[in-house]
Amino acid sequence: MKTILNTLIICFLAVAGTAQTTSTVNIMFRGVTKNTNNYEVRIDDKRYFSNTNTNNAPTYKVSVNHILTGTRALKLYRLKSNSVSANANSQNTLIYSNNFVLRDGYDMNITILANGEVQFSEVMSDVNMPVNTGAMGSAAFNTLKQNIQSQGSQAARSEKIRDAFWNNDNRFASAQVRQLLVMVSSESDRLDLAKLAYAGVTDTENFATLSNVFNSTTRKNEFAEFVQSKSDVTSATTARVLISDSNFNTLVTNVKNKWSQSLKGEALRDAFMNSNYYYTTIQVRQLMGLVTSESDRMDLIKLAYPTVSDANNFASLYDVFASTANRAEFNDFVGSKGGETLNTGVKSQMTVNNFNLLMTSIQSKWSQALKTDAVRDAFVNTSNYFSIDQIRKLLTLVTSETDRLELAKQSFRSVMDPAMFYQLGDLFPTNSYRNEFNTYASAQTGVTVNPGVKTPMTNTDFSILVLTIRGNFLQLLKVQAERDVFANPNNFFTTAQIKQLILLINAEPSRLELAKLSFKTVTDPENFNQINDLFQMQASKDELAAYVKNYQ
Repeated sequence: MKTILNTLIICFLAVAGTAQTTSTVNIMFRGVTKNTNNYEVRIDDKRYFSNTNTNNAPTYKVSVNHILTGTRALKLYRLKSNSVSANANSQNTLIYSNNFVLRDGYDMNITILANGEVQFSEVMSDVNMPVNTGAMGSAAFNTLKQNIQSQGSQAARSEKIRDAFWNNDNRFASAQVRQLLVMVSSESDRLDLAKLAYAGVTDTENFATLSNVFNSTTRKNEFAEFVQSKSDVTSATTARVLISDSNFNTLVTNVKNKWSQSLKGEALRDAFMNSNYYYTTIQVRQLMGLVTSESDRMDLIKLAYPTVSDANNFASLYDVFASTANRAEFNDFVGSKGGETLNTGVKSQMTVNNFNLLMTSIQSKWSQALKTDAVRDAFVNTSNYFSIDQIRKLLTLVTSETDRLELAKQSFRSVMDPAMFYQLGDLFPTNSYRNEFNTYASAQTGVTVNPGVKTPMTNTDFSILVLTIRGNFLQLLKVQAERDVFANPNNFFTTAQIKQLILLINAEPSRLELAKLSFKTVTDPENFNQINDLFQMQASKDELAAYVKNYQ
């Protein structure tokens, strides 16, 4: 009996000595309101509901403390009723099930989006931050940067940066975190890494200034929410906002009205010192054009860097300097901030052979996500330059219009013929995406797409156009000529004129392509269904009808 009792005591002490630790899980319902689907989250069968968001706030946080560390089960259900009174008994629809690991010393943030997407983000618990307060030394940090820059893909770079932030022995200043974040082109990855970096930042009071590494308003807002959730960061550090168009135009007018270059420079210096506003790279370029002295431009552009909202595009400003020495100095400055310097030599378009190899490589990727990453890597590679036709072919490998728009913007740096950039607008059948692209293209190139009232081409000009296209001996050349005609934002046609042009083409697939291109030029869209007469196959007619429906 005594032996049994001693054994029980030993077992009890052993269990007590290995008691499990606990951590916190923060459930964030983002964009889930009374007007959307609502959700039930179950963690180990304990239930948490989005419809208890009585204030209908766009972001609703439920913090669950003292959850045992280890593998935890997560299930997400779509509520059949948004009524809180139905929560107890309603049989909801299971839409997601997975396990996650809760680690000692780390909190888990689980974000539920309005469409039911689930996102995980692990952060170090505040009480477990490293005691060491010194940021990484310059030599060690430069070695880390070189190691990351040597990686062959964006995915590999992100992984290296993640490892650096995960390492509890590493501490970083906010400025160092910025240099690492701008090496990553994906804003989603950049946001995840910024959150991960916070636990190792030595100057958290400056952490909010990293907001300008994000272009997307959504990402900026999510970053601001994260910063505000940290009690040691005051809201004053997040006060800077992107300058409005009206305020920017007022600034430009004010600078232009200064009678001397010295006063112009002083006005710009005051603007960049103003803690109220961020500026886009395009806006900084426009302001630099008001200053004639390259020496003054250099001083101002360095002063502008902390105020730029899209730091990943900052390196493209190297061409505001004509002097090779100044371009080299600018590239050195960009490099010191963690950005990738641009080739200041002559742009050389990618050869047909190399482009075909690139296309084959991307087409072989088994998922859209991998294809998108590969196209992004091609555009951010500062050694690559492409024709409009090559960029078009790369973008058509990506099916998501959201990704395609982001990639189209990234491609502008690499375009050989920027004056023709607007032609890519027909890659966006959805009005909102096409308008956003046109606005971007206009800001970059100064070419206004489809201005004013649509007026069809005169009979005289149209007759000359038809004769010109007929003069091409090969069908291939006729198709290309009509592509160029329909891509020109100054050309508009009646349905009858479009039919006459497309009749010059024999192959039905080419006719279908041109019919789609022509729709944005038609002045009488109510008659556009007459184009169906040009097609023998019902599939072609259906595809054109679907395109027109999405475009409108």
